[in-house]
This record gives sequence, C-alpha cells and structure tokens, in this order.
Amino acid sequence: MTFLLTSTFDDCFEYRGETIHLDLSFDNILRVFELFNDQMFSAYEKIEVALEMLVREHDLIEKVELEEKNALLLYIFREFLDMDLEKHSESGEKVFDFEQDAGIIFASFFRAYHIDLFEQHGKLHWKKFMQLFQNLDDKSKFKEIVNIRQMDLPKSDKHNAEYRKQIQKMKQIYALNKPTIRTVESIDKKWDAIAQSLKPRG
Repeated sequence: MTFLLTSTFDDCFEYRGETIHLDLSFDNILRVFELFNDQMFSAYEKIEVALEMLVREHDLIEKVELEEKNALLLYIFREFLDMDLEKHSESGEKVFDFEQDAGIIFASFFRAYHIDLFEQHGKLHWKKFMQLFQNLDDKSKFKEIVNIRQMDLPKSDKHNAEYRKQIQKMKQIYALNKPTIRTVESIDKKWDAIAQSLKPRG
C-alpha cells in the first residue's frame, strides 16, 4: 500500500463525465467487509449495497447495469484501497479478524495512540487506520495475541509438558472462528474495457 507523508486523499474519480466521491473512512470499509462476509446477502446484493455505502453520489450509478457496477466496485478497491477482489485468497493461516478482534484492536489503539476509534467514525481514513494498525507496538495486546496464534508448539520432551500445556491453552483461548468467507464474485470478464473509462483524479 503506497503511503507518503505528502499524500492527499481526494478519493474521487470521473465516471461518464461526472465526479464520483467515495467514503473511505475506516469504519465504512470495515462495514463493507462485514457485508462481504454476511451469507444473508447474495453476491449481487453485496455489489449493490457495497456501492451504496462507498459512493456518495450513488444516484449517478444507481441505474447502470449490474456488470458495470461490479466493475466499479473492483475498480474502487483496486485503485483506492490497493485490494484486488478478483485475486482474493484465503491461503495461509489467518492470524486476526477485524470482527472477532474488534475489542482488542480498540483497546490497543487507545493504549498505543490514545485514539478512541468510535470517536473516529466517519473521520479516520482507511489508509491512515491501516498504517496505525500495522505498526502497533509489539507489546500491544493485539500483537501479543497474534504472536500466540502464530507460535509453534514445541516438540514434547520430559521437561516441557507444562509449558506445552500452557501454550495450547492460550491458543485455544485466542483461537479464531473459521467461517466460510466469500467476497464479491466477478460477474464477467469485461473489467479491462470498462476500466478504461474510469480516470482517477488528483
């Protein structure tokens, strides 16, 4: 993720001759993630609702075809959030979850930065949030729990039975649930053609 101290967050682009502005506050992006993980919504509904949440001038795109809405959503995530939904993969061990670890993340931010994340709703930009999140101190509760989840259980010997038992207990306490995760699926492969008409500003 590109992050420079000279960066500005215009968060807008031109679409069909109109300027589209985005809401990329951290809490809004987290709500979009929650939407993606909610099995109550179909992939099509997730596209519709996600764009309603992200696009401030939603009336400008409300009546476009669903395949184009899908392309818009992919474009927003790729160009403004540095995420490629089409290449999303759950490979590798998951070591944190924004929903399950919400309380721990809140407490770690408050202790490390004296930031109340609830007071930052609608204010703190996603990219700023991620820089703070990724650089939490190793002594923070969040990093401590992530380290426990990643910790290898040592091979058993006659001296470490109690230590192994303690590690296993901590891993069980802080284990993540493993729901089935499905992000927005691509409706078709017309992304490249549509993307040519989308020009980021700034």
